Order: sequence, then C-alpha cells, then structure tokens
Amino acid sequence: MRTKQRVKWDLDPNRTALIIINMQKAFCEPDGALYVRNTEHIIDNIRSVSDTARKAGMPVVYLRHKVRGDGDSNRMNDMYPKVVDLLRRRTIDSEIIDELAPKPEDIIINKLFYSGFHFTDLDTILRSRDVDTLIVCGTATNVCCEATVRDAVHKEYKAIVLSDANAAADYPDMGWGAVSAEEIQRLSLTAIAYEFGQVSSTMEIVGEIETNISEGFASFHSA
Repeated sequence: MRTKQRVKWDLDPNRTALIIINMQKAFCEPDGALYVRNTEHIIDNIRSVSDTARKAGMPVVYLRHKVRGDGDSNRMNDMYPKVVDLLRRRTIDSEIIDELAPKPEDIIINKLFYSGFHFTDLDTILRSRDVDTLIVCGTATNVCCEATVRDAVHKEYKAIVLSDANAAADYPDMGWGAVSAEEIQRLSLTAIAYEFGQVSSTMEIVGEIETNISEGFASFHSA
C-alpha cells in the first residue's frame, strides 16, 4: 500500500476565509426534512472557529442551499424529487440555524446545487479580498463540502477541511449495502487528505489563528 505525507500549509489569516456550508434547519434540526444527525456534534466547533475567524478579521462565508423552484434545479430535483419544497427560498427550513446565526459583517451566498462555486459569485468575492486559502466546515462532508473543496482546488485555492466540524449522513442500501455516516466521514476525509487538501481538527486551526492574532499578523481584513 502506498504511503503519503499529509499536506500542511502555513495559515495566513489575512488571506484565509471560513466557509460554513448548509448549516440550515432542514439539515440540522431533528424535524428537518433532510436531517443529518451528526450535525449536532459539530455546532460547537463551528461556533468556535467562526468566532475566532471574526476576531482575526477573516471573511466568514455562509453557503445556503436554496432553490427558486422555477426550473433552476432540474438535476437536483431528479435526485431529490421534493427539493423544491424542502429548500425553497424564503422558507424557515432553508434558514441558518439559530445557534450559528450569521453576524452583520458575514457574507451569505445562496447556491442551487452541491458546490458553493456552481453558478455563484463565491470566487469573485474571495478573489476581491485576496483570499487564497479556505477553511471548510458544515454538512454533508462528502457531498456539498467535498464538492466545494474539489472546485476550490481546481481554482487553485488551498483547502483546509475541519475533521470534527463537518458531518456526514447515513446512507441506506442503494444496491451495495447500507453505509454509516461514520464510514462515509472516514472515507471522505481520507480522500480529501490524499487528493485535495489539508485535513485538521478545529482545535488545531483555532490555535493557529489565535497564534497569528497574538503575533499581530491578522489585521488586513479588519483594518
């Protein structure tokens, strides 16, 4: 079996943005139509890294999966026939959960499909702020989060995925046996670490940002 050293980049808060994906009521609340049970375990970590990012003056970007329902999401509707009703704009279920409510200075972007870069202005917003590194968290690890990471890498961003601030969902038997959320999480993080970017814990990244703050490096965006 091949071995490979994991990627580890120096983190510059002045060129880094936090991307929070799909932490919406439909995905994160037990009565949500698309509930991902493990999201309850990542809320505190996302709150921790977002508070630290704001303290460092880093852009905090929320990606919300929202559809208009006017033919804007046909392929998504093929995979999830009721998606128009579940994630329609201006519905309560499509809003960010109260525990992670965006601050006035945060950036909110609506997306129609899995990747945060697909037909959005995310790339323009990041480049206008001279961002070259993304810290990614949210749900689901192997779907919207990984799709965003893959597109980010193709656009030459450095992607840092938080191992304990992303949540995967259980999959039923689609012909090859049911797969647990824990197994999907393990496989997705392994693939990301091997092929696409850095995978680190929330504590590690928060500590690195705080070290930069204490040393006076995090000032550009907040200046």
